[in-house]
Amino acid sequence: MTEAATVARYLPLDSAVLEIDLDAVRANYITMGGILGADVITAAVVKSDAYGLGLEPLARTLWAAGCRSFFVANLEEALRLRAVCPFARIAAFHDDYVRFKRIYRLEDILPVINTQEEMDFHFRTAAADPYLLNVDTGFSRLGLSPSEIADFSREDWFLRHPPRILISHLACSDHLSDTMNGVQKQRFEALRRVVKPVASSLVASAGAWLDTSFHYDLARIGSALFGLNNAGVHPNPLRAVLRLKARVLAVREVSALEAVGYGATFRARRNSRIAIVGIGYAQGLPWACAGRISARFGAHSAPVVGRISMEYVTVDVTDVPTELCGPGAWAQFLHDEFGVGDLAAQIGVNEQEIVMRLGSGCLKRYRHDHSEGADLFELAQRSSAPETLGLYHSTGDRAALGGI
Repeated sequence: MTEAATVARYLPLDSAVLEIDLDAVRANYITMGGILGADVITAAVVKSDAYGLGLEPLARTLWAAGCRSFFVANLEEALRLRAVCPFARIAAFHDDYVRFKRIYRLEDILPVINTQEEMDFHFRTAAADPYLLNVDTGFSRLGLSPSEIADFSREDWFLRHPPRILISHLACSDHLSDTMNGVQKQRFEALRRVVKPVASSLVASAGAWLDTSFHYDLARIGSALFGLNNAGVHPNPLRAVLRLKARVLAVREVSALEAVGYGATFRARRNSRIAIVGIGYAQGLPWACAGRISARFGAHSAPVVGRISMEYVTVDVTDVPTELCGPGAWAQFLHDEFGVGDLAAQIGVNEQEIVMRLGSGCLKRYRHDHSEGADLFELAQRSSAPETLGLYHSTGDRAALGGI
């Protein structure tokens, strides 16, 4: 056999495409709202550029679905969100609140108070302004400790200006039977009695599957919007949001016993056809996929062989009809029969990490009403925050929860 390779000529940006189904995002938001019930606000968590999937298009979709309350990672993301959803209620999980207090106020961004320093600053400068208070109930991350809350509870100004929402985060909600969930709820209840907030929020996506006593007034739903079933609920009511495909760049004839890829970890057992596909760990495909997953060409499945390279993966297409896997053909890696959760389980990687990496590395193509939207040639780029402040003008009719 010859080792001549036939190479396709395609733009590199078009070699790996992550398709994002906006209709599925909308459906998942509605599904989670139905699970939580009408008495619980379903807030959307679109932090870290909506898990790498694009904050602006995802936020517009969620707003159209009826979402009015959003959480983002920081002030930069809050300003991006404000630019596309001018009347949304927005809270920023963490940023330099002491330094940027003026911007928070001008753009009507709710700060989440995470430290004693931020709490002191808030009450020295704007005690009457609305804020959210994060308390640690066993996660040992950001959030005021019970002892710090006890100290503040002795201050009259703290009791006169309670937080609009008291929030905490469950450490083990992915495991619904874990006793840590109950421990954290008991600690949260004790803090609620001291703080007396206007409203309370304890659960994120996985916690929505816990009993209703965990739900309180607001749930912060992130990963479930993007089809991730972190709690392993069966049957899964969430719709798959992501599909991943990459182009075949070349097909190579490899003789029996010849090696493929770094480390010569794969040797052909027979004369084979190997497709070189334009996706690698630079585009977010985990290195651990080597030898553990397959790519689909039409109705045919072909194994990934050899190690994952930076921009390439090699697939044994010997048993795939040549008309389905030639240069320029699409190899499907995430599809209806194999989703993000399947990939995570197959290689032992966190689902959110996979989504973040693929979203940052691949060309994102948005689908709406079963049609393809505009291609976004962003790769790892992020949209910059608006330079001009004052984009938002309040209508003055804030809800009782004060903006969330």
